[in-house]
Amino acid sequence: MYNTKIIDLKENFESGVSEAVTLIMNDELVAFPTETVYGLGANAFSDKAVGRIFKAKGRPQDNPLIVHVDSIEMAEKLAYINDEAKKVLEEYWPGPFTAVLKKKDIVSDIVTAGLDSVGLRMPKNKAMLEVIKRTGFPIAAPSANKSGSPSPTEADHVETDLLGLLPLILDGGTCEYGVESTVCDLTKKVPLVLRPGRVTCEQIKDFMGAVEVSPNVLTPLMSEEIPSSPGMKYKHYSPHADVFVIKGEKNHVIESTNKMYDEDLQNGEKPIIFCFKEDTRFFKGRKTMIQGENQNVDEVAKYLFKNLRSIDNDGYTRVYFEALPTSGMGLAVMNRIIRAAGFNLLLVK
Repeated sequence: MYNTKIIDLKENFESGVSEAVTLIMNDELVAFPTETVYGLGANAFSDKAVGRIFKAKGRPQDNPLIVHVDSIEMAEKLAYINDEAKKVLEEYWPGPFTAVLKKKDIVSDIVTAGLDSVGLRMPKNKAMLEVIKRTGFPIAAPSANKSGSPSPTEADHVETDLLGLLPLILDGGTCEYGVESTVCDLTKKVPLVLRPGRVTCEQIKDFMGAVEVSPNVLTPLMSEEIPSSPGMKYKHYSPHADVFVIKGEKNHVIESTNKMYDEDLQNGEKPIIFCFKEDTRFFKGRKTMIQGENQNVDEVAKYLFKNLRSIDNDGYTRVYFEALPTSGMGLAVMNRIIRAAGFNLLLVK
């Protein structure tokens, strides 16, 4: 067990980065803020260090890790990047975009879960980029939480899940986007989105001319299938409460949600309804968690994981969430919430 140290980067940026560099170079773990979620980082070239990521998170060994770099030049040392892929990286890096590319032998099979491809990302975060630059090697970093729980968007979330399991948490405040990066397989003839995120499918299509979306974005992999991206196979982002995603015409969703909520109360459950501020009038007398205003899906995404974590703190046992349209950021939100629900989608009519 570690006596986990938390350093506020706003007040102690240089000392925080320096301590992180020392730890990473000694095969230790550090939790980093990024623009998406907090990451649990280790030297991607050290199997010992990478192994500590899996142990601390309780992460299945067949779930590949994303590797973070500080430049396209570093990425080219790790994977085969053709001219077309390079244009994509120049467009979206640094930022919330992970490119799946054919890996070079220098990348360990432990990092890629035995796949011949690797997910690479250049984060838009000064502290993490500086650590990568100073160490001179890439950092493998999944989300800094216990495997399966809601991803951390604040340092407090990391502390809740991993206190004592790592030596250092760098506190960079609340993450800008609140959901993990878009993962796009660039080894295919047509780019294939494996996990939606802040760089939307529509944006990728506009830039590249075409894009496909993996059917497993909203449906589970079979037990024998090997995930080619994090977040594809296992139940993820889940609070202790049971989550239900309800899809149908608005009036039917409202009627069904209210009915199930009232039945829950009679059965001794403690339910809560996630909704937009303007929809609270449909659930009078019932407990709601406001996701945002004016149907703002970006706002839903930013606070989704924080809200999922808060319901456990408040002892709620059931969560009802109205399905969103799967355009733009709606697809990213639905990808997360359907997994948080264990693919428990209720169709009402």
